[in-house]
Amino acid sequence: MSEWVSDKAKVDASFCRYPKGDIMLIGIMSDSHDNIKGVKDALKIFRDRSVKLVLHAGDMIGSGNCYTFEGCGMDVKLVYGNNDGDRVGLMRDFGRVGGEYLGDFGEFEADGRKIAMLHGTDDPLVKAVVASQLYDVVVRGHNHRAEATQHGKTLLVNPGEVWGHFTGLRSVAVMDTSNLKVEIVEMGRCKSFREILKE
Repeated sequence: MSEWVSDKAKVDASFCRYPKGDIMLIGIMSDSHDNIKGVKDALKIFRDRSVKLVLHAGDMIGSGNCYTFEGCGMDVKLVYGNNDGDRVGLMRDFGRVGGEYLGDFGEFEADGRKIAMLHGTDDPLVKAVVASQLYDVVVRGHNHRAEATQHGKTLLVNPGEVWGHFTGLRSVAVMDTSNLKVEIVEMGRCKSFREILKE
């Protein structure tokens, strides 16, 4: 496990303007690309940390993967990714297990924090949403690179990839809403697709 909160991502007292309540942990994942075992590993990490809400920032891929979340005991919110072709099937099957698809762009509040979530296919759009300073947290995926960086009042979080074969590392993020501290949790290394193609 490693923590990826850089100096510029540290949260100061002025940023925590909401009253502190009970600690709420949010589990964040993205780009699972039909890696059912990876999703199961991520959910185990979230359960072990008593996560209350799971966010998936897109590229679930197949609707069968939805059933990995069945009975997980956590609320689940998702947005569509550029590789999520069967949107009707994904929305239907996730609805059956209690998950909520928010479309291409979701905005909601959790423990007093205004959160936006999008897959991040269009980098200028991600930058514009962050630059708007309308949100405390912007969650994105798509590029498979984990980060937690502060931009004015807005924290940008990318949990990395559950799939693992793009970067060779599977990871998720856990965020504490009381102080917006983010932990990037490494779930293990695997061969990248470039390594597999060279075999």
